[in-house]
Amino acid sequence: MFEALENIDHQLLLLINGANTPLLDQIMWGISGRYTWLPLYIVVLIMMLKKVGKNWWLLLIATIVAVGLADSISVHCFKNVVMRYRPTHNLELEPLIHIVHGYHGGWYGFVSSHAANTFAIAFFTSLILNKRTIWIIMLTWAALVCYSRMYIAAHYPADIAGGCFSLP
Repeated sequence: MFEALENIDHQLLLLINGANTPLLDQIMWGISGRYTWLPLYIVVLIMMLKKVGKNWWLLLIATIVAVGLADSISVHCFKNVVMRYRPTHNLELEPLIHIVHGYHGGWYGFVSSHAANTFAIAFFTSLILNKRTIWIIMLTWAALVCYSRMYIAAHYPADIAGGCFSLP
């Protein structure tokens, strides 16, 4: 049963990663970048700070704790325990995948810290701001980041799913 699930995971990755073009390589590389979304973070943080007023520092601490917990859980409770090789380090798959900009990432990928962190931010900020448009924007942003991680072969779909559901 586990082999069948792993096979499905590999086939989904190859489908996503195999739909590559030079333009999509650039777009997905940018979407996956750490600093690409800084303007979004700043706008959302300003909106959250306006909502809470003089207790802004509590919100700032809570945001840092939420992301810190998501990142710590994804690394220390999953990646360093499960030790599942990333697609780029899987000797069977590596010849079949398209590696974008020579990126191989760290050795282990389950669970995706990008998925854990982006979904933690998306849920936390959406709960604070509590507006339908914010929910849609934040969840779309998180999903796009997660898709980009599979496109550049940094993670399998199961790594992404695990990261999305490993919220603190």
